[in-house]
Amino acid sequence: MKIGPTTRTIAIVTVIVSAIMGSSHLIGNSSQQEHEQGRAAAGGYDSDAARGKRHRGAVDDGLGLSASPSGRARAKQSAASKPPPKPDTPAPPSAAAPGGPGPAHQGVPALPPLPAVFNQRVVVGPGKPPLMPDKAGPFGSRMTTGTLQVALTFDDGPDPKYTPEVLALLDEYQVKATFCVVGEMAAQFPELVREIVDEGHTLCNHTWNHDVALGTKSKAVIRADMQRTNDAIHRAVPDAKISYFRHPGGAWTQAAVDVAKELGMSSLHWAVDPQDWTKPGAPAIEKVVNTDTALGSIVLMHDAGGEREGTVTALKTILPDLEKRFALAALPPGIDEPKRHGIELPVHAGQK
Repeated sequence: MKIGPTTRTIAIVTVIVSAIMGSSHLIGNSSQQEHEQGRAAAGGYDSDAARGKRHRGAVDDGLGLSASPSGRARAKQSAASKPPPKPDTPAPPSAAAPGGPGPAHQGVPALPPLPAVFNQRVVVGPGKPPLMPDKAGPFGSRMTTGTLQVALTFDDGPDPKYTPEVLALLDEYQVKATFCVVGEMAAQFPELVREIVDEGHTLCNHTWNHDVALGTKSKAVIRADMQRTNDAIHRAVPDAKISYFRHPGGAWTQAAVDVAKELGMSSLHWAVDPQDWTKPGAPAIEKVVNTDTALGSIVLMHDAGGEREGTVTALKTILPDLEKRFALAALPPGIDEPKRHGIELPVHAGQK
């Protein structure tokens, strides 16, 4: 049978149309797969294959809705009903609790909530990193608080002129401190030792007569000196707890540290020293303390042992400055076993 021109033309057109339709179908399938993969990678929503691997009841888009088709429709409808934010308007904050995780995002693990204490008070340092809790001074003496707290310490007292002035300033700012007491001074002014304890401050043994060379002597001599000092303190306050020993001049020896431990005292060094005993003047003392103090610092100052007007004057600036940036506290008992998380920041009156 002969095929006419018209029939041949129709056959050719039919073949061409069939080829075009087949290509379109292949292209459409490929585009759909790529689009699904792109949306899944971008976190928009899962591909059909990914959705099949996940339990629908456990899926959450961060909107509190199930990943079922109806849930997605409600999410899209809810989102569409809200006007888009202006370009220069920051996004609204998450409804999550302060310090806690925000809305869940696919593939991004939620952060654990911060301790509640950080929601009570934000501690802002002067740009210095926190001191390591285990950072030790000479012969294993303690030079940090072991927490984020800062501890002010005062040596060589009590003094009838300067100790009451220091106590009055501490009371004004409701700050507790640690007083390293010299035995001779405690014996002369027991009423000041009682006042220190009554106001909630911590006591520290600072030898009987500020013997800088005590640590070089025999353990028997060291022990007798420390015990004599503790006895003078206990005559003033019989039930006083003496948790610390500080060697004069920081002239530590292993023997001094060992004997202190035998008597139940932790050896207390320092991290910040404004050298106020040299009488550099209030501005110099203020600068060192306010600049060098970091989270966990133990600060050394003096309330006796000579003229201390510069220290008292400096405290009038130091106390409000440090109060703005740190939690100030007396050193607690058991400093050699601090709580390693270092987040105990008691908020007392006077702290915002």
